[in-house]
Amino acid sequence: MTDKRFFKMPELLAPVGGWSHLSAAINNGADAVYMGGSAFNARIYAENFTRDDLPRAIDHAHAHNVKVYITLNTLIKDSELTKAFEYAAWLYEIGADAIIIQDMGLARMLHKYLPDFPMHLSTQGTVYNTHALGLVSELGFTRVVPARELSMEEIDELCSYCSTLQVGPSGAPLETEVFVHGALCMCYSGQCQLSRGLSTRGDSRSGNRGTCAQPCRHAYTDDKGERSYALSPKDICFIKQLPELIAAGVDSFKIEGRIKTPEYVAVVTRLYRKYMDLYAELLASNNGDHEVARAAYKVREKDIQYLKQAFNRGGFTTAYLYGNPGQDILSGTSPKNQGLLIGRVVAIIDSEAKAADMEERRAVRGALKRGKVLACVSLVGNAELTMGDGIEFRGDTPDYDSNPIGNVTTFVKGIGQNSFIVGDFDEGFEIGDLVYKVTDKRLLEAAMDRSEKKLPVTFALTARIGQYLSLIMTDVKSGFSTELIADHIVEKANKVATEEDRIIGQLCRLGDTVFAADANSCDVQLDDDAMVPISLINRMRRECAERLLAERIDKIKLARKPLSRAEIDVIASGEMLGVPEDRSGSADGANRMSNGASADSKAAAVQIRKPVPVEEFNGVGTPYILNVSKGNLDKYIEENFDTIVETVRESGILIGNLGWIRQFLDADVTVYADYGLNIFNAQAAKLFRELGLVIYMYSHETGISDTRGLPLMITEHPVESEYLVDRKGAKHTVKCAASGDKYLIY
Repeated sequence: MTDKRFFKMPELLAPVGGWSHLSAAINNGADAVYMGGSAFNARIYAENFTRDDLPRAIDHAHAHNVKVYITLNTLIKDSELTKAFEYAAWLYEIGADAIIIQDMGLARMLHKYLPDFPMHLSTQGTVYNTHALGLVSELGFTRVVPARELSMEEIDELCSYCSTLQVGPSGAPLETEVFVHGALCMCYSGQCQLSRGLSTRGDSRSGNRGTCAQPCRHAYTDDKGERSYALSPKDICFIKQLPELIAAGVDSFKIEGRIKTPEYVAVVTRLYRKYMDLYAELLASNNGDHEVARAAYKVREKDIQYLKQAFNRGGFTTAYLYGNPGQDILSGTSPKNQGLLIGRVVAIIDSEAKAADMEERRAVRGALKRGKVLACVSLVGNAELTMGDGIEFRGDTPDYDSNPIGNVTTFVKGIGQNSFIVGDFDEGFEIGDLVYKVTDKRLLEAAMDRSEKKLPVTFALTARIGQYLSLIMTDVKSGFSTELIADHIVEKANKVATEEDRIIGQLCRLGDTVFAADANSCDVQLDDDAMVPISLINRMRRECAERLLAERIDKIKLARKPLSRAEIDVIASGEMLGVPEDRSGSADGANRMSNGASADSKAAAVQIRKPVPVEEFNGVGTPYILNVSKGNLDKYIEENFDTIVETVRESGILIGNLGWIRQFLDADVTVYADYGLNIFNAQAAKLFRELGLVIYMYSHETGISDTRGLPLMITEHPVESEYLVDRKGAKHTVKCAASGDKYLIY
């Protein structure tokens, strides 16, 4: 018997940085979008939306039956909590479908005071095993975005477990949202300190605070003196794996890219929509038989090329879906968009060069600008080049300190044998250099087709002589209908009866509304001799459309009871928002506490001796679970849990991830909160104390300037060097964790 999950199709969730991105996502088939405001979001350098823009953007998306999730996914200082809570309450009021957050202090506030506002735990929450899911649902989250390092088997396991949990006022299952396309971080999200650690401006360049400088995309020198982009992964592309992810029960397919272009959003959204719909059709035509549908599912290689043309860093990776890919995950010779290889430079034409013949001289006359050159390019295979395409020239040996030469082509002239003269460009490239197309004008123009996505509706008009005229308009996708009965009794025509075709024509005139209908969408019950005023039909059609649109836009708002200004003030005062605790390592800046010091002023002194990995604990020191225990460490704990509990009962255990907190608390073991939980403010501290933890270490995001001795990264990727030297000459030690399958960069 086919699992009922096979019939559930995930939503397609597209990234939105601004208005153009929003249009691109809607018009190319997104079911939902995620976007940020001007503060508290992890892509603060995206275009984002102002406070004036957001209500209009949400209404516009809802008018097109597209959900909106707002990112408020940075860590929040005590001094910012009132503003953040106030902002979240406003998002609730204006109808945001959900809020994506990382900060546990804000999560506590929202779960307590706005319990029907859906909360999605950002991937920066570092969830990667089923042990964390019960706690995630307990804390009020309705959806989890797990770590991007998961295998297909682990995704399936998480989805299965989520389906057993009931969350929110409705008691629906905990949802899963999986990244299927776009940038991949080298470090587990939420655990990366590299940008902040290397920054000279404190937390102003922190990934957890929304301003990551992406130092992982820089070149590093290893212990052999070789330079490479050792920490820069390719982008992920799971379009071929959609059937497996659908079978696993994933609720939402997420595309990364809020700081990429609207054209990128359009291309990627359109192609994922195409293949999700294709697979849905295959399932429907095969009675939900997933195995048969998956066997018939094929992705055109041309479409993969379109995705690469939109953006790729040396091709794509399936990340950890099928095991650790090792060095194959790296972006190679460049961390930037590498485009598609289309040819090679066979000649260079400058103002002094002599053209080979009269035709060539005519071709280049007037094309050269002062200080510029033209390139004669021989294309490879089926490559194409047109005016307006963007190209770059690259040598076979990467130059890590220079930007590639290239530009948008302003001159293209074919000279036979699949060769073209193109220009004009700065000097610096050489004969033999490879030519890459980084933007395709025709592809981008097609993707950004401005025709607005329309929503199908049906009409049912009844015109019986002697009865009131009625019209029912139904939104096909939502199933919502509105009925309008006119204050007009249908009369018998004196001379010419109203024709059915004319009525249908008027009903279909939906103009610039978001709705669309055709003759097959109209059911007209019309007496033979009836006369119906066309002006009345037009008015009824307009009013029905307005009602349907208002229902879409206002449905969520009308179901919610917003907090008043006075209520927010009372809550802020009662919770002492903005008042940091008297503690070492406060979110508003203090020195890192040393081992042996207590961070929890409300508990007995925390006697933490030298922390040692739990798998090596023999009664000396204090055992800890690494911030990321996925893999060997999780397996060890699971297989030896009862023994570990008895061994650590006296010492307690230090935990820096959500995955094992509830299990050890339920076993009556003292749990000390470590820095990996990113406790950044007093509300987060209160949440973990309410769970029963003793706080030992606050987040390293608390303004620490001295990061010596702290891991800046935790990665699955096997970094094959004892150290890496960054571009400023700083040396970063690389160590393999005690579990043997994680790598720490200091």
